[in-house]
Amino acid sequence: MQYADDNATPGQTAEDLQRTATAYNTVYERFGMQVNTDKTKALIQHPPGQILPNINTTINEHTLEKVDQFSYLGSILTSTPTCKNDVENRIRAAHSAYGRLSCRVFNNHALTTATKIMVFQAIVLSTLLYACETWTLYRSDIQSLERFQQYKLRQILKIPWESHTTNVAVLNQASVTSVEATIIHHRLRWAGHVLRMEPFRLPKIMLYGELANGARPRGAPKRTLALTNIDPSSWEQTARDRATWRRAVHHGTTAFEEKRKENEEAKRRRRRERQEQPRPPPTLPCELCPRLFHHRLGLSSHIRHKHPPRR
Repeated sequence: MQYADDNATPGQTAEDLQRTATAYNTVYERFGMQVNTDKTKALIQHPPGQILPNINTTINEHTLEKVDQFSYLGSILTSTPTCKNDVENRIRAAHSAYGRLSCRVFNNHALTTATKIMVFQAIVLSTLLYACETWTLYRSDIQSLERFQQYKLRQILKIPWESHTTNVAVLNQASVTSVEATIIHHRLRWAGHVLRMEPFRLPKIMLYGELANGARPRGAPKRTLALTNIDPSSWEQTARDRATWRRAVHHGTTAFEEKRKENEEAKRRRRRERQEQPRPPPTLPCELCPRLFHHRLGLSSHIRHKHPPRR
């Protein structure tokens, strides 16, 4: 976990963490270096449904400060095993990257729209999805990332909200894939790269590692390989050849994106058909006036505003 002069030291227990921190500090002192205890923090991730007791880690008799989140190599590590804070941090960084290029690129009338889209993909989108291969995303996180991409693409393409242009139409006009498809592409490329590593490399050990204790919550997650029509039983053999794996990932993510667009269009058609169907007459009467309502929510709102209780 060493990177330049930074080090992330994991531990399964408090004793493991203390032993590892002491060992690193001893080695650093042999090379004439010193650990900056003011910048070194301790972060505890509690198991689901459990609260660990107070844990103190010391280096040179200095107790390390305990924090709920910490920034390491551009990623946000938190005490809760979710990526929400990291996703929000990447969105803020992408907003900043877009703002720094607004005058020179995105608001520059001398540049073509295709050039602006390429700069957006190369800089803003890369900033947004930095380290996305390691994220464990919920649907709400993906929606936040998709909203950011749609907002910026509509600014570049000068599409006003009054035009009611669909998200699929915006992606087609910009010739850009969705954020979800891009994340799947990055994950599969990274999985193939890790597979081709030597067995003693830490990323490969982590990829094939399993928890010694604990159990998954009920419900099977959607697997990335299944979403891209890649055979889970033979993906390792395919990934050993880099060129073959790149073609498989490209075809798989393209198929996923086409299916996602078809599902979005079908959902939109169903919604439009529901809206075009004749609405049944209201049947819920108000006891205080002759008005009728379709739903109890509208009736309760009407009573609350039009017939408030007397004090």
